[in-house]
Amino acid sequence: MATFVDIQGEKLAVEIYEPKARIADVVLVHGFTGSKEDFNLIGPLLADQGYRVLTFDNRGQHESAHSKREDAYEAGSLARDVVELAQHHGFEKPHLLGHSFGGLVSQRAVADSPETFASLTIFCSGPHWIPDKPDLEATIEIMKTMTMQESWDRFKEETDKLLPRYELYKKRWTASDPRSTHTMALHLQNAQPLIEKIAATKIPVHVIYGENDDAWPLAMQDQMAQDLSAPRTIIKGAGHCPNEDQPEETVKVLTNFWSSL
Repeated sequence: MATFVDIQGEKLAVEIYEPKARIADVVLVHGFTGSKEDFNLIGPLLADQGYRVLTFDNRGQHESAHSKREDAYEAGSLARDVVELAQHHGFEKPHLLGHSFGGLVSQRAVADSPETFASLTIFCSGPHWIPDKPDLEATIEIMKTMTMQESWDRFKEETDKLLPRYELYKKRWTASDPRSTHTMALHLQNAQPLIEKIAATKIPVHVIYGENDDAWPLAMQDQMAQDLSAPRTIIKGAGHCPNEDQPEETVKVLTNFWSSL
């Protein structure tokens, strides 16, 4: 059940999975057009392993408020949400995971506030903008002129209607702020690298992706791990969302890393 928390003067929708006996805290940041529900398979499993887990809808997405601030959806503001949510809930040096677009947000959060986090997991994400994605350019153009409902009816309904989580996908797409979605798409097109800054923090980093990940090129993710002197783990039988494709294996990979620190 989501709770709503005032962060930077507006309400963000938060989900927390509480363990019976806590060993550490974790913050999970979802990707482009995703939501906190992207982690509703691994969240309970992590809690079973003793991790207190916080995830949330990014500002302007799904159940979080549409912002009235001009800069609300800029990278620095989204990163500040991550830091302030962790502080608001009393999370002590949480492990931070960012999935896809959330990986870019999480990198910015670590670069801006390295003292806040115990580690960073870059999960099916990359070091900067995402290359060679024509559909991203199309999304940017669509979001300039259409409401979320219009864009769903015209472009998403036909492709998504047979998917297992169709109702969630439709609900969160149509509930989101088109300005948020448009700005986040621009981030995916233009984000600059922060790898040197993150490496300089000395924070432990783990790079994970599914063997069939089709977002950032796998060679680019491999190079990012090398540049960060970070371990790299490939999850078999998974694509861009190992958290949904292979939740048990994903939890095993995550907890092995966190418990080794």
